[in-house]
Amino acid sequence: MTPVQTNNIEEKEFEFIKFYMEQTCEEMRHLENLRERVSFLIITISSAIIGFIVQQKFATETKLFNVIIILLGLFGFAMTLKIFQIHQKGQKRLDKWYEYLTLNCGPNPQILVLRNLADAENKIEFSKISKIRHSYFWSTMNLGIVAIGFALFLFSPTKEKLKKVETQNINLIIKSINKSDTIKINKDTLTLK
Repeated sequence: MTPVQTNNIEEKEFEFIKFYMEQTCEEMRHLENLRERVSFLIITISSAIIGFIVQQKFATETKLFNVIIILLGLFGFAMTLKIFQIHQKGQKRLDKWYEYLTLNCGPNPQILVLRNLADAENKIEFSKISKIRHSYFWSTMNLGIVAIGFALFLFSPTKEKLKKVETQNINLIIKSINKSDTIKINKDTLTLK
């Protein structure tokens, strides 16, 4: 091979890597948008179901909806982790390509050095919050939905219990020498029989 052909091959390889890096960055952006949309949809549906359960005063018939809330939260949690895993696969690819470019861009590739310097400065400036992984926020949000579903399922009063307390009648028997009278006390009235 002549030197001109070698440069042509390297140039094509760099164009190919550049294309794949742009494609990977685009896919990663779409994954972030997908994670946001899925979370928004799950929060919206869960909020509507919780509103319905509260409006129905936690009736026994709404227990199925509590299970749906729990399943939605679990689905959101699993989906968030899966999207994060695919996102990180793209990031690993980019890291390998950056490493390859660093080795093949001459003795001092300034673009990548400056990128790494900016990342390090950001990590120092936001030292506490940078320790928390981005996916934890999304996962915690979905686990919160699961917790709300369990709380509504386990600790909510039922409509029947509330109704029994409101409409319970109290019967008193007062005995006198000649007759026996029953006083019936309802919620709003007092009657003598």
